[in-house]
Amino acid sequence: MTMPQGSYDAVIIGAGPVGLNIAKVLSDRGKRVLLLEAGRASGLSYDGWLSYVDTFRSALIKEPNSPYPPNANAPSTYAQDVYNMQKHVPILSGYQVEKGPLAFGSTYLRSLGGTSLHWLGTCPRMVPNDFRMKTAYGVGVDWPLTYDELQPYYCRAEWALGVSANKEDQEHFGMWFPEDYDYPMERIPQSYSDQLYARGAARAKVQWAGREYGMTVTSLPQARNSIPRAGYRPRGAVGAPHVGQRCEGNASCIPICPVQAKYSALRTLGELDANFYTLVTQAVATRLLIDESGRIGGVEFKRYASESSNQSQTYTAYGTLYVVAAHAVEGAKLLLASGAANSSDQVGRNLMDHPFFLTWALNPTPVGAFRGPGQTSEIPSFRDGPFRNEFAAFRIDLGNWGWDVATFPPGSNVNDAVGKNVFGKALRQSLEHQITRQLRVGYVVEQLPEAGNRVTIDREFLDPLGCYRPVIHYNVSDYTREAMVRANEVSNALFRAMGIAPHDIRTSHTPDNTPGYMTYKGRDGKEYSLGFYGSGHHMGTHRMGVSRTDSVTDANCRSWDHENLYVVGCGSMPTVGASNPTITAVAIALKAADHMLTQLG
Repeated sequence: MTMPQGSYDAVIIGAGPVGLNIAKVLSDRGKRVLLLEAGRASGLSYDGWLSYVDTFRSALIKEPNSPYPPNANAPSTYAQDVYNMQKHVPILSGYQVEKGPLAFGSTYLRSLGGTSLHWLGTCPRMVPNDFRMKTAYGVGVDWPLTYDELQPYYCRAEWALGVSANKEDQEHFGMWFPEDYDYPMERIPQSYSDQLYARGAARAKVQWAGREYGMTVTSLPQARNSIPRAGYRPRGAVGAPHVGQRCEGNASCIPICPVQAKYSALRTLGELDANFYTLVTQAVATRLLIDESGRIGGVEFKRYASESSNQSQTYTAYGTLYVVAAHAVEGAKLLLASGAANSSDQVGRNLMDHPFFLTWALNPTPVGAFRGPGQTSEIPSFRDGPFRNEFAAFRIDLGNWGWDVATFPPGSNVNDAVGKNVFGKALRQSLEHQITRQLRVGYVVEQLPEAGNRVTIDREFLDPLGCYRPVIHYNVSDYTREAMVRANEVSNALFRAMGIAPHDIRTSHTPDNTPGYMTYKGRDGKEYSLGFYGSGHHMGTHRMGVSRTDSVTDANCRSWDHENLYVVGCGSMPTVGASNPTITAVAIALKAADHMLTQLG
């Protein structure tokens, strides 16, 4: 095992998609980089990846982290640890401590490659008004940069990850692309159910505040391999590049793509020049050392030799620049534990997710469920509009996997049928009749920054290495709850336009079937039962801004308090719109990396 030697140009904490793409930019320019990764180094060979696949297939509970064995020294949160908090009792059983009043329902993975090992690969850009929420709608805050300023970095990020899309599908709500630009690969083909949705969406309408809103179905940008264009060469599996050069429709994108047609940060790691980087895994950063001048003077970390033992040794790594790219929650923890970068008192605050609201129904005819990627199309029609003065934007994902997490088919259908004493041929006919017609629509709902939604640390809650576990305080505001009510209106209009009978619209949110169950008195005075799942989009905990009084970093992700410290990732986002955040986080990171090069000379 190689250990740090001397001083580096940059010490990067976290080897996920953000940290590794920064390492790629710096090492390509001949800068010496040290990568510290808390998790294990599995998945670097093809056989290692297949061991993940085998673990997934044998797991009793199929959830995003199920392929990746637990690691007590770099623990992660598992979905089965997240319960409904309707009784307002703190949840202490999992890695993250939930103080409520609602549970933060999202998980992440601490392993080499980070959560990119189990993400869905969805890569929509943010729309221009997402960057100016205070100015445009009087809510949230404005970013310190605009869509126009981030646009060239979006292009670089899309080529770095390998995104499949057609730019003419994405030119809505003011999003623009250079005339000579296109994504590196053609869009993923839309599914049969996407075509059914499209016919219904063309007829569906809703009216809000005297304004009529229609709907259109478009393809989703995705970091998974399709047909290349403009000389791009699809990158296949790590250790077996001839495998996975095209998406094979395995229908298990989350939690794992068996052939690695979907991007993971392990690909970027494989492209680094070995002469310019050092990787130390099983290295948990515990403290940033601050010298008398206010600069970061080193990173203290604990390296454990084995996942089965909590024995560790403490080391210090040194560099010219220090980059915290350890995830929105883990990065905030490290800063809080170090007393670093927090003169604004914003570290850990403004934690946001995209609460994922679901509706589901039975189509009159089969829809081809359980084929291909989890999602191939969306309805973007509500990502922006005047309604954002009153309630949140949302992006509509059209699922390809039946009722998915709403009811967990096909197991739930088997249990129901067997419970009614249905067996043999009748059971098979019943399953075919039900499962092949299942439609599930997901609403990725915007959440605004709120100081009370936050990550904190407490000496009462430590992991086996003696490091802090994250303590989460979380709630969902009326701005987002009202959007869920409106999303349900959209859902009913869409399902009815598709010819679905009211008794086959099965949406029902109860304390028993939804982790994020809650009630809400709408703007119309009615009481609603709502529910949501976490999207796995941890954002906002070290936001960038224009002032050191209300933000953690400047527009280049450089700390206001320590001139040689950068804090990068989804935690940098001041607001989040309704777009999955990874492509934006990588674009921001590439911009930050360019700024680092100016500092390094």
